[in-house]
Amino acid sequence: MYWVRYHIRHLRRWRQAAKAVAEAVKTLGLKARVYVIGGAAEDRLTVLSDVDVLVCLDREDEPTPAERRQLKHAIIDGAIDRHGLPWDYPLDLHIHGARECRRILEKTKAVLVG
Repeated sequence: MYWVRYHIRHLRRWRQAAKAVAEAVKTLGLKARVYVIGGAAEDRLTVLSDVDVLVCLDREDEPTPAERRQLKHAIIDGAIDRHGLPWDYPLDLHIHGARECRRILEKTKAVLVG
């Protein structure tokens, strides 16, 4: 039962977690907008949830799988090492170009973080 309370407390801090991601994006010098989508944005988090953070790059084309992997590592490492994201935060990071982001944002509720 302790894990459930711990996890729920973590999830309730989704704004701080997303802010750490947005700050890491800025620190890396990326031109991008950061949104929270999914359950957190729709106020329907459960104990099984993670927090979906969408990073919309300021370019039309999609990053390659290698670029996406590299960006995810750099953003998450920066958010943990420099901006206070707990290492065990249940975060799912999505990185897309502007065209794909527009498509995603048309279909879901989103909270702009940075």
